[in-house]
Amino acid sequence: MLFKWQICIVKFSIMKRIKLLIITIILMTTIANAQNNPNIAGTYSLGSHSPEGGSHLIVLENGIYAITYFGGIQSGKWELTEDAIYKFSPNIKESKFELFGRHNKDLKGNTKIFFTGFENSETFIQLRTSIKEEEYTMQRVFNIDANCFDFPYVHTFKTDANSISLMFENYGDGRSKIITFNNSEGYNDFLANYIEVDRYEARPFYATFKEDSLYFEENNSSSRTPLDEDDEDIEFLKNMIEMEMNRDTIYLNPSYNMFGGLDSEEEAQDIHEHHVFNEQKNAFVDTEYYIEGEEYMKSDESFDNMSIIYAYKVLKEFSKASVKFEIDENSIFQVSCN
Repeated sequence: MLFKWQICIVKFSIMKRIKLLIITIILMTTIANAQNNPNIAGTYSLGSHSPEGGSHLIVLENGIYAITYFGGIQSGKWELTEDAIYKFSPNIKESKFELFGRHNKDLKGNTKIFFTGFENSETFIQLRTSIKEEEYTMQRVFNIDANCFDFPYVHTFKTDANSISLMFENYGDGRSKIITFNNSEGYNDFLANYIEVDRYEARPFYATFKEDSLYFEENNSSSRTPLDEDDEDIEFLKNMIEMEMNRDTIYLNPSYNMFGGLDSEEEAQDIHEHHVFNEQKNAFVDTEYYIEGEEYMKSDESFDNMSIIYAYKVLKEFSKASVKFEIDENSIFQVSCN
């Protein structure tokens, strides 16, 4: 017969063993998970034959990755599949066109559009004054065989626009569907962006991870360099990816230089840090440096002058349609070296 104090000792011993067993199981599970889900976050050199330098794959811990190269960045999401293969899927926008707008009281009944990227393909546009319009006449933005491009390409149309329709030539597959943006906010000053995506860049790519290296298709591999979380470049990259994936506003000065762009000195700044919103001008103004009326003046310093900034809001409502249309070959811009 056991005394009560002996029973307590036995119970305590059993509970202690159970706790040790639980801790052991947790440790073993953690180790197993670490082995099955290794930390792939880091930087990987992808190499390049370009004289400007090679490209790099930067894998972040939040399931986001970026490929940086000279003059650009491609971002996407990565995941570990059931086959222990890492899948990297690039972020591809639903439309190759982006449209951002603002209200500009100086335009009155006209519509102004800044075209960017449209020189990279055969592109077409139509401003529609009524949603009941059934006929589509798509005007060329640039002439055929255009070359020797300049900057910026801005055109003022002598009409307002309830909607704006855009189309591009899809080489090898004919022309795209007509993409129509609904101008529900009644904007009259726009930034229109055409996004050229190489069909190979749009495809996912795959890799396995072993011995602290990513192994890609065709047995190409790259060793991991751990991320330095205190590195300002890494933090900047995270911010740029976040902005690119959730971009709903673009900030431009009157010369169409982007505030906070990749090549801007203000890339790490917030628009509210030095600027205040001026309702009369519908613009953000740096009161310390802004000179009244300078948005209408042109000089050698205009492009880099960030004392007044316009905010262009994204137009999210758009539709795609395969409809009959005519082509207006009289292009908006005539560009040629000859």
